[in-house]
Amino acid sequence: MTGNVLLMLPEILLGAGAVLLLLWDLRLPAEKKGLLCWGAVAVAAAALAATWAPDIARTLSASPADAASVFAHESFAVDGLSVFLKRLFAITAILVFITAKDSVDAFPNARGEWWTLGVIALLGMFLCSGANDFMTLFVSLETVTVAFFALAAFRRDKPASVEAGLKLLVMGSLSAALLLYGIALIYGSTGTVFFSEIAGKIAPRALPDGTLVVPAIPAEMVVGAALVVLGLGFKTSAVPLHVWVPDVYQGAPTPTTAYLSVGSKLAGFVLLIRVVAMFGASPELGAQIAAFMSVIAGVTLLYGNLGALPQTNLKRLMGYSSIAQCGYLMAGIAASWEAGMSSALFYMASYVGMNLAAFAVIMSVSRATGSHEIDDYSGLARRSPMLGMALTLALLSLAGVPPFMGFFGKFFLLGAAYGRPELFWLFLIGIACVVVALYYYLSIVRRIWSEEPRIRTEIRAPRRVTLTLAAVSVVLIGGAILPNLVQAPATAAVKQMGVFPGKPPVPPRALR
Repeated sequence: MTGNVLLMLPEILLGAGAVLLLLWDLRLPAEKKGLLCWGAVAVAAAALAATWAPDIARTLSASPADAASVFAHESFAVDGLSVFLKRLFAITAILVFITAKDSVDAFPNARGEWWTLGVIALLGMFLCSGANDFMTLFVSLETVTVAFFALAAFRRDKPASVEAGLKLLVMGSLSAALLLYGIALIYGSTGTVFFSEIAGKIAPRALPDGTLVVPAIPAEMVVGAALVVLGLGFKTSAVPLHVWVPDVYQGAPTPTTAYLSVGSKLAGFVLLIRVVAMFGASPELGAQIAAFMSVIAGVTLLYGNLGALPQTNLKRLMGYSSIAQCGYLMAGIAASWEAGMSSALFYMASYVGMNLAAFAVIMSVSRATGSHEIDDYSGLARRSPMLGMALTLALLSLAGVPPFMGFFGKFFLLGAAYGRPELFWLFLIGIACVVVALYYYLSIVRRIWSEEPRIRTEIRAPRRVTLTLAAVSVVLIGGAILPNLVQAPATAAVKQMGVFPGKPPVPPRALR
């Protein structure tokens, strides 16, 4: 039992850290609430360091059949995928907390709770990364969702923020209903909620005489799987549960938008990878879900990129950009093979850097101008060369311009679709959308460098923000020069899942 507890050391640290932050907030005077930021950073850093704990390292060094180790009756997996995503989530939280400090400090009231809710959201993301049954999936996903409900409506003095929280609540309730209904149908078809057991029931199996038996997939199982994918589509910003994204991105406090745009999306995608891997144990169901997801990916790509074209508010444009990036990720996962999933993990890692760099600049500029209109970024390179360069690198990487990490991410994802003849149409849509994205991203870059600023006042960002932006910029360029530094761990993480499309399921070993 001791080994089991130590395998969940990162989650224990986050839970304890959230409680301590809440208690510390009660003792701190108003003028010292900013210290809670560094407390949240310390908690996230401790959770990050705990992912290298000896028990976890021994588990990851085991054979693939043993690497998908689980806790509490196979409900929580500690494998390469979960550890890869936990590290990514922790880095995301640290970057958000550091760059958001000044914006949160400027809130008129209740500043301390923002950091506690941020750590609770991070705890939910960690639980999502290892969810190995539908009950754990739902509880962990709702932990993330409820925390972001509160964070989106955090500025109660601003109607737009309250509206953002309500829209997130309504759409989140709808997606939860779809998800639960899908889970109920799958449970009715298989009699279990554990991923490994479901995969074992639907996978082809050989009889002693060598005959291969392929279980029939009932219609309710197919419908349930489709509803689960749709329910998770809310977190990933996929069409048709995407309608909340532009309004929430624009109305929510910018630090919340930055955190939501990366953390919540990646939490949805890690769960999507696990359930698609489980469905892929059945060639029939795997092919049907892959076709379903490819249609969603194509529509999401078109909607996100075309919707971004007329936008004049940068936060709203980033919302449509988020929808478009979801389309690329779903295209890779829909390819339903190792290369597609490992490419999705690579792109998630690059997405953290380029999206958070963009939002760090947005926070700095909005504090100086009080606006998020794209026109206010005209001449930004003259008002702050560092911010102008960082935003340019982030936008070029989001657009998929070589030699940045975003280019290699899109290259790997679309390459996975290109490798499947039946998905060649999706590859063509992806290429067309890259061209569309170049237009609206480069139009902002043109304003940054070519146009005269509307106000010539210099914009000064805190030193910690400029250092963070410099580090992220180096990673975006360095990751492009040596993409294998990220791609190799991503591939290893997928191989250690135990179950994924194209290979027979390997039941995880239950730790006692």
